[in-house]
Amino acid sequence: MMRAKINVDGMSCGHCVMRVKNALMREGVVNVEVSLESDLAIVEFDEKKVSLDELIEGIKRVGYDAKVLEKEVL
Repeated sequence: MMRAKINVDGMSCGHCVMRVKNALMREGVVNVEVSLESDLAIVEFDEKKVSLDELIEGIKRVGYDAKVLEKEVL
């Protein structure tokens, strides 16, 4: 299991938060927290089922810029 802290640029409302959260929810993702106040998404996932690059691409596909700030093995 991995936990990644991702900076999400461009969110401006609760609808944006839900779009990012929905973009991250997929097979292999165990938990997602998205904060509008801190422009962060914290994702816990099984790296054998989904890659960090796939998660970043999912965020970008719904219209937001995303950059990994840190990652750790759980």
